[in-house]
Amino acid sequence: MAGAVWVGLFIGLLPLPGQTIIAVMMALLLRVNVPIAAITPLITNPVTMAPIFYWEYNLGRLILDIPPGHFTIDLSWQWVTSGFLAIWKPLLLGSFITATLVASTSYLAVRVAWWLIVAARYRNRHARNL
Repeated sequence: MAGAVWVGLFIGLLPLPGQTIIAVMMALLLRVNVPIAAITPLITNPVTMAPIFYWEYNLGRLILDIPPGHFTIDLSWQWVTSGFLAIWKPLLLGSFITATLVASTSYLAVRVAWWLIVAARYRNRHARNL
């Protein structure tokens, strides 16, 4: 389960088309829980996508020491071939760093939570047997 959360969050925080399909393929390749890996990329949905990618762009911009610029996003091929060129480096760097940190932290949190649940059940089961 923790591996599936890592895969889904990592893919979900990257600016990629078809995130769910990519996450499912990675889950199958890595032999982790496919439904969990398919659901977790939904962290980036139409409501959260803009703030997440804006955060990632600014993180990458700060790391690359690029001054803030004014740009608009237009969903057209013209913008993809010209406007995206101005933001792709900081966006991808910030996305990769954010995806790695969030997915890895979530992986550890799920592992710890799972271990605590299993340990509590083990203690409860053996306490009844005494």
